[in-house]
Amino acid sequence: MHTRIFIIAFSYNQPMAVQCIAHKKDLDGLGSHAIVRRFAGETGEEITHYFADYDDLAEIIVKLSEEAEGEKVIIADLGYNSGVLSAKDALAKLCTANEVIWIDHHDWDGGEEILRLKLRFIHSTQLCAAELVQREFMPHDEVSQEIARLAHAHDFREESELAWKLYDVISSGYDKLSFVEALSRGEFWNEEFDEAYNKYQLAKEKGYAYLEEHLEVFEVNGYTCAMALSKKYLSSTLASLYLQRKGTDFVIVVYPDGKLSFRRNNPKINLRKIAQIFGGGGREVAAGAKIDKAVTEENYSQVFREIVEKIEESAEKVLR
Repeated sequence: MHTRIFIIAFSYNQPMAVQCIAHKKDLDGLGSHAIVRRFAGETGEEITHYFADYDDLAEIIVKLSEEAEGEKVIIADLGYNSGVLSAKDALAKLCTANEVIWIDHHDWDGGEEILRLKLRFIHSTQLCAAELVQREFMPHDEVSQEIARLAHAHDFREESELAWKLYDVISSGYDKLSFVEALSRGEFWNEEFDEAYNKYQLAKEKGYAYLEEHLEVFEVNGYTCAMALSKKYLSSTLASLYLQRKGTDFVIVVYPDGKLSFRRNNPKINLRKIAQIFGGGGREVAAGAKIDKAVTEENYSQVFREIVEKIEESAEKVLR
């Protein structure tokens, strides 16, 4: 486990407000939110949740840099990418006026400029973000430990019926704050979750059928790649897992708004490097990015070819 920590000390006479920024799409990110919410409830601190992704993280940092002062800002399950670097000045301002703790498990190669700021950085590639959050803020809390266990099972693709069912609830579009509030109370299943889960099973099957209808396979510098256009309601994890069963070296899921999700079957491929070509980031095994183009049923084949061509242009750096 790698751990790098930068500490800046603050002293306040009253509880600090907590600003929690964590990933909005999976059990690790929302689990991190729930654990921080339990922490804030225990310490009597007010909490505001920001459900973020890589394409709006910089915007949230800029907003808080202009508004927050003397507060605790916790960023979790969001790694380094070019968007973060673009908000470096705002992040520096945020760190100067607040206690900033960044907790993550993604690869941070190239993020040294960010890590030199006055923030506390907690990092491990062996644990998910929710586990790191739990150990930092709620080390003896049984509910937080269970949240972290479920997040780990999903993030590391382990067998856990409940973890994967909860992920389907998230993917169904269930209100994120309500989901976080339920987990923070130790409520891991209820009638509303059950209803959302059952409805989503029908949507998933339609989503998989749509993937099949909008799927193409390419050869990229000697590697095979399955790429498909997905409906926005089918989560990137579920769509990627479906494509991975095609057996290609790596897969790319493309969404109508230009978002890209990368997963691999071949361990020789570093997906984070591929995502960086498009201004994204993530881990070697799973990454994401976004292109500045709407993708439709009319133009998806052309967009696929453009994506392949862009990867091939950098093939020597990312595919070896």
